[in-house]
This record gives sequence, C-alpha cells and structure tokens, in this order.
Amino acid sequence: MENKCIKIGLTFPPEKADKPIVTNLVKYGLTFNILRAYISPGKTGNIILEISGSDDDIKRSLEYIEAQGIVVKIYTDSVIHYEEKCMHCGACTSVCPSGALVMNKETWELEFNMDKCLLCGHCVRACPARAIKSFDEAII
Repeated sequence: MENKCIKIGLTFPPEKADKPIVTNLVKYGLTFNILRAYISPGKTGNIILEISGSDDDIKRSLEYIEAQGIVVKIYTDSVIHYEEKCMHCGACTSVCPSGALVMNKETWELEFNMDKCLLCGHCVRACPARAIKSFDEAII
C-alpha cells in the first residue's frame, strides 16, 4: 500500500494543550514532522504537522485527534498566488527557507512546489505586490 503525505493544522483548546496527543500518532503507523507550533499549557495552541502513512491510518488518526476535542484542518494549498498581480521580482524566493518558491531561469517566472512548502508564511510578508496570500492567516 502506498503512503501519502498531508499537511494539517491542529487547534488545541486550553485544557488539551498539555496532553501528549500528537505523540500518539505513531500508534497509528504514521510518521510526522512538526512544521510550526505555538502551544503552552492553559492556552489555545496551534500546531502544523506534515503526516505520512496509508490512507486508512491517516483517516483513523484524524478521527482520534478530533475525538480528543482538537480541531483539524487539512491543507491542500499553502499559499494563493495571484498571477495577474505578480511582478516576478523574486522577493518571495529570497525568504523561502525550503526552496518551494523559485524563479524559472529560462522564463524568469515564479514557480511554486507545494510539497516543499513549510507553511511558514515568509513569502506572504515579503511580496511587495501582495500577489501571494496566506493559506490561513489565523495560523501564521
């Protein structure tokens, strides 16, 4: 069975912020990478994860997380690129830590690779033309 990789955002209510919920994902046969986390005991917290596993294992793990009272958001896109506004200046590429945004050296046009994106939002803040919008401004 083929593994797939998805990016998810988790919002923890204050009473769940100090519980080891994310570590339990290994019990579902998943591997995970924490891309971003803002979480403290007694406060609402947010974590963005990249998880990998079979479709069934991912489905069961998301059901487990939601049953714990955690809000789950699955990200299929990280940023929205408005081609008509883009000046192809490359400002976003200079702040992209993962190389998800690059300039095509033949056409000098911006290219985006979602698989490499860390959902950090640096590109959104760097774009002088405001041609890139955040996937979820509440998380960044």
